[in-house]
Amino acid sequence: MKKVLLVSAMASLFVMCKSANETENEGSKQTASTEMATEKTKKVETVFSSQDIRPGNLALTVNGRLFVTMNPLVSPTTKVYELNKNGKNVAYPNDEYATGDNSILKAVIGIRVDSKDNLWLLDMETKQFVVWDTKNEKLVKTIAVPDAVVKPASFLQDFVIDEKHDRVIIADMTQGDLKSAPEPAFIVINTKNGEARRMAQSHPSMMPEMEGGFALNPIAIDPQFNWVYYGALHGKTMYRVPASSFDSDDKLINTIETFGAKSFSDGMAVDGNGTVYVTNVADGEIGISTKEAYQTWAKIPEGQTWPDGLYVGNDGFIYGTVDQLNKTAALNNGKEESVGPYLVIKTDLAK
Repeated sequence: MKKVLLVSAMASLFVMCKSANETENEGSKQTASTEMATEKTKKVETVFSSQDIRPGNLALTVNGRLFVTMNPLVSPTTKVYELNKNGKNVAYPNDEYATGDNSILKAVIGIRVDSKDNLWLLDMETKQFVVWDTKNEKLVKTIAVPDAVVKPASFLQDFVIDEKHDRVIIADMTQGDLKSAPEPAFIVINTKNGEARRMAQSHPSMMPEMEGGFALNPIAIDPQFNWVYYGALHGKTMYRVPASSFDSDDKLINTIETFGAKSFSDGMAVDGNGTVYVTNVADGEIGISTKEAYQTWAKIPEGQTWPDGLYVGNDGFIYGTVDQLNKTAALNNGKEESVGPYLVIKTDLAK
């Protein structure tokens, strides 16, 4: 039943974005191949391509090990992969955790790596974090998302790790039952003792900017753990709040500020210089949000749709997934139009 609810929620989400993607498709016919750099856009390089593995979100370790989650929408046999490990793509951390109906991991979209190269996986179905030591290949711990901070329609998709303040912050979009009005909120969990709070619920900054749209979704934190950036999926405004403000609801709400413009977006990342990148799901690109405006940074390869997750690497590149989720039958009025390959791409960070 949980899987049906998840698929239904995501189907509604992408159907609502369909018209925007149709606009992108028409525009791409008039645009030169995005594999070539232009004066206005950066060159995009494909670092992984597959007909079968359809990366949703991604994370990289300090030395460049690449991990991806498989969106539960596509009912994957394997939920998490390490890509290009010794030239192979393998279930991660192992088959017991990631593969089959009886796997420990059930429905994972959110994925991050901390400064110790521990991999954090947010399981939407079991409502817990699984933290795995990628250096010694062993379980570090699990952290529950308590029922008290979850709504019946919660959608626990993305999160950030705030190592400076010992907490994880989940962007709960809600709207998972296709009936309820959005009740988005931050779910904030102390990584030391597991205490959790639901914060700033239904704050205007989290709400969609179009009728019937979807709320709080992309979220990012800068590498110095000073600012948390976020916005609604169906929103053209980027907001930020000091990471130190999550000590209390009043402090949090009183320090939220408008940062700038963004696109309809599913992913977000911040580099060491404070540059904020977002995926533009309507126009098929990676963009940069500033206080002045939103600007195109790099176009995804021609013929592809739905740039999804973003991750800043330590090698001068920003990485992203491109998964065509809007073209699956479940999300396209029953018509299957997705055609591999599905990609992980990278492009230069802004200087």
